[in-house]
Amino acid sequence: MMNHTKRITWVLLALILLLLTGCAGETQSLPEEEHIIVLWHAFTGAESQALQTLTDRFNADNSLNIVLLTEYQQDIIAKISGTTAEHRPDLVILWPKDLQAYITAGLIGATPDLSPAMRREGADLLPMAEALYSANDTMLALPLGLATYMLYYNVDWLSDLAYMPETATWEDFRRTACAATNPLGGQVGLGLPAHASSLLSLLTSGGAEIVGADGFYNFADQSGQQTALVLNQILNGACGVVYSDLSDGIDRLSHSSMAMLVESSLRLDQIDRAVIAGRNFKLGVSELPGPDGPGRTLWYGPGMVIVAPEGERRDAALSVLGWFYSTEAQAMWSSNTDYLPVRRSLVESRLTIEGLIAVETALLEMTLRAADQGDWVAWPRFTDNMACRASLLRGLLSIGQDVTTPGAYIDTAVTACNTGVKP
Repeated sequence: MMNHTKRITWVLLALILLLLTGCAGETQSLPEEEHIIVLWHAFTGAESQALQTLTDRFNADNSLNIVLLTEYQQDIIAKISGTTAEHRPDLVILWPKDLQAYITAGLIGATPDLSPAMRREGADLLPMAEALYSANDTMLALPLGLATYMLYYNVDWLSDLAYMPETATWEDFRRTACAATNPLGGQVGLGLPAHASSLLSLLTSGGAEIVGADGFYNFADQSGQQTALVLNQILNGACGVVYSDLSDGIDRLSHSSMAMLVESSLRLDQIDRAVIAGRNFKLGVSELPGPDGPGRTLWYGPGMVIVAPEGERRDAALSVLGWFYSTEAQAMWSSNTDYLPVRRSLVESRLTIEGLIAVETALLEMTLRAADQGDWVAWPRFTDNMACRASLLRGLLSIGQDVTTPGAYIDTAVTACNTGVKP
């Protein structure tokens, strides 16, 4: 009887153990907790569509149990600052001019660990891309794309005037702009959009020290004064025009009533199409000239920053950030927008594509040349100051009108831009 009872007891224990083992197996096979990561942005048009395309691809392909949601928002920094951490987004699209506001508001950690995001496929960031979102030698956000300001020109027209962009100096630039100008024929040598960035890019190419070692603006130095003088000679001599209608410069260039145009690389495709539809001359692009030859280039572009609190949310956001840096995501973003890739390997790879149009080849080569030679300036962090932007624009509009002291407007702009600077 005793043996029979023992057998029953062992059978029951075995069944219980089997059930427990089975339950444990089912528990281990349950999916991991799903993380929802929210990304805020202020993109519109093609950029917004491109970001949604990348979001859809991430959600379709990732095996991390992460769902990415992208949301359009206005006044992002104000909305984030006015809410608690648990109600904030995890990721935000920002611009170099916004970076200081995020730092001041304490929304970016002092030493964010972006290394896993960059380590995934090798950290081959172009130096100007890395510098855009760095402070005190620490990268605080990951750049998404690059753009610069450059000179678009009518190759046939400037060739007749013996202008060689590969070696052109400030004096060559001034001479050619005036030689191309014919008021009676409705022709002008140079076009400048009425934007603060137009003057800032010319000050950069002219060799002015945009931001000094102390973190304050310093572009009213000798090179900055020389830039103001050259611009005065061009604009005051009616060899150039500053226009407020964004399409005016492109229209005039494409119809051969303007020889040279200062514009962003983001408008390369638009300008190329306009030229083909217009007079269909050969379009050229190059760096803006400097005192002794091609000048330095000014670079900008959007970035992505983590504002999620420490813990699982931040870890998941870091995984998303890393994917946006991947070859696949960078290639998709660049092909669906007009931004250059931030990774050197992708710029080099694009140069090998057959059938690349000449102006895009020139832009890619200009990008690598700037990186190799160090002839670049990252967009400064403190331009969100309204007084700074207004003063730069006022300086651009006034330099061509004041024959006696054009450099005074550069001095005024420096003072305005340094208001509120906190190195």
